[in-house]
Amino acid sequence: MLLISAGNITKRFDDQIVLDGVSLVIKEGEKIGLVGRNGAGKTTLFRLIEGSLRADNGSIDIRKGTKIGIVSQELTGELDLSLYDFCFQAHPKINDLRFQLMRLDMQIKGENPPPAVVEEYHALTGAYDELGGYRYETEVKLVLEGIGFNRAQFDRPLGSFSGGERNRAQIAAILLGGYDVLLLDEPTNHLDIPSTIWLEKYIASSRAAYVIISHDRRLLQNTVEKIVHLSGGKLELFSCRYEEYLVEREERRRLAEHHLRHQLEEIARIEDFIRRNIAGQKTRQAQSRQKYLARMKRLEKPRYDPGQPTFRILDGGRSFHQVVRVDDLAVGYDGIPLAEEINFELNRGDRVGLIGPNGCGKSTLLKTLGGFLPPITGDITIGGNVEAVFFDQELSNLSLDNDVISELWELDPLAESGRLRSFLARFGFSGDDAFKKVATLSGGEKTKLSLAKILYRPANMLIIDEPTNHLDIESIEALEEGLSQYQGTLLVVSHDRDFLDRVVVRIFEMANRTLYRYLGNYRDYEEKVAARVVPARMVDSEKKTSYERFKEQGRLRSRLRKRLLSISEAIGSGEKRLAELESLQKATDGSDWEKLHDLALERQRLEEEILNLYLEKERLEKESGDE
Repeated sequence: MLLISAGNITKRFDDQIVLDGVSLVIKEGEKIGLVGRNGAGKTTLFRLIEGSLRADNGSIDIRKGTKIGIVSQELTGELDLSLYDFCFQAHPKINDLRFQLMRLDMQIKGENPPPAVVEEYHALTGAYDELGGYRYETEVKLVLEGIGFNRAQFDRPLGSFSGGERNRAQIAAILLGGYDVLLLDEPTNHLDIPSTIWLEKYIASSRAAYVIISHDRRLLQNTVEKIVHLSGGKLELFSCRYEEYLVEREERRRLAEHHLRHQLEEIARIEDFIRRNIAGQKTRQAQSRQKYLARMKRLEKPRYDPGQPTFRILDGGRSFHQVVRVDDLAVGYDGIPLAEEINFELNRGDRVGLIGPNGCGKSTLLKTLGGFLPPITGDITIGGNVEAVFFDQELSNLSLDNDVISELWELDPLAESGRLRSFLARFGFSGDDAFKKVATLSGGEKTKLSLAKILYRPANMLIIDEPTNHLDIESIEALEEGLSQYQGTLLVVSHDRDFLDRVVVRIFEMANRTLYRYLGNYRDYEEKVAARVVPARMVDSEKKTSYERFKEQGRLRSRLRKRLLSISEAIGSGEKRLAELESLQKATDGSDWEKLHDLALERQRLEEEILNLYLEKERLEKESGDE
């Protein structure tokens, strides 16, 4: 059944054509992914369908009675409502009966309630049940918990939540609203991975129609059956899932280029014939071919998105092998830990993804490592020659009053304008974009500018918190490419599973108020977590044997950890001595060949010794299960 039909829609803002004669139909139960570059007009199309914008040309026909749900940009009038009450607003009749029952409930609980009140209470209870009120209460709790809220937050007023939490509250309310068509604009921006997986399953099982704007490629692959690509004001439909769309899009472009090239060659051949014969014996043939060319429908050049940014990331100087060491660290605010007993090492070239549920302390750990928060307890040891930069998801390094290029001039006041503009162009700010006010930039543009600022000067360690929020897919892929070629050390928080698969080689998971370590990318982590699930009866039958094995393994792990600690200290001392030997070699007179020879021998012996220590450490880490 057809729910919405948008035909030949055109929308301009000032002199810019955002949508140029686009058409889209949405059928009952369809799941559609809307993709395209930042600024392509995806959100504009949503607002036209929802009715908060009007098209300049074209029409949008909506089947009578169709309910459309969309997340508002900002909550204003409902901030005094509790989270739980906010979700009930989607069903006014159920909500009214619920408040009447709450009012009567106080009277019923008193001694000897009036018979009329008891009778009214029973009548309302029946009506509430018939409307599905009790079933809806259960659904509200399931959706709120699925989207990442805990029971303790249900009674808190919306005004006490952060912007990201309010966004999640709106998503929950829309899912609960009984809408026929749901328009979701980047629904995963403020969701952790468990909540994103829950949302995928909810959407896939829902009977409603969904149109989803998302940079989360895994979410698109797991939920939608059609992809609509918006570029240059035009829509192109692909009746397939996201991964098949990528292949089909390239094949369509290849064929379009082939047909265009063939037509241009044909036109050139005909024009050459006309030029040679228009005044000769074959004049009539030449004139006939002129008419043929005039009637020919010229193929359009295939549309390509503007050049995607190129995040070339320089790593600066070489750090010592051990970049960061964390011992018994507790992080949090006002002396109250969010996570504790955190222990890990980051070595030169490590690429680590930090995951965990919202509120577990991921960003707090990054800020503590970056020196923006003091540790509650424990030690953080930074290695030699480490130059770290920090990217936070709040984009606090931007000044809204500046223009784009001034953000870089503050870092390098003597730099030439041309060099800064060339650098900014790699991040998507070409031409006059360099002089836009930061306050007027979209979320994705602000993210790219913030990245440009932290990457302007080389650094051999990157600490990055949710870099893919607000970026379009092309920009995320460019960032993935840049980070994959980066030679320094990376610690990144992300809920984008495809991003983690392509960029990191270790996973740190924050859970149960501490940190766990795994070798491999996110898919490897999923496999290892799944392998830990053991049927209950199997556990019972092996309980005694497992306990004895556990005690023995504990003793072995204790001995291994002591040896690993000893090795780490020996490596640290050795690398410090190597640096001293290098300085001595540089300071020694070239004519003192005996001293230089002795220094070279000691350096060679020490390098071999450190190499053997690293090999032993790697072997012991595997034995101890440090993954």
